[in-house]
Amino acid sequence: MNQISPRGPLGLKVPKLSAAEIREGKEWMRRVKELPCCICYKHGPSDAHHVIHGRYGTRKAPDKDTIPLCKEHHQDGPEAIHNGKATWMEKHGPDYSYLPWVAAQLGEVDY
Repeated sequence: MNQISPRGPLGLKVPKLSAAEIREGKEWMRRVKELPCCICYKHGPSDAHHVIHGRYGTRKAPDKDTIPLCKEHHQDGPEAIHNGKATWMEKHGPDYSYLPWVAAQLGEVDY
């Protein structure tokens, strides 16, 4: 660190997750995959999509920041978020806006 910026140098490694945090993340994603697609409500199993809107950098969002998407809205269809992030956002809004819905579906009140 230096006196100009309180952050460390670029490329500073992020602390690794503990085994408990990894287990919690996997369990959360397992539960998300059981939900219907949050866009078309097609019944699961869904893909657990890590939110990408409003993020800067290449680091993946935490496992708790996932929403359920069917294959057509996630990767394979013409409306898939990974086929056009900006177009998807224009039509459906930012993907992170679905996180409170996911938390409510999973019975999480402290999200």
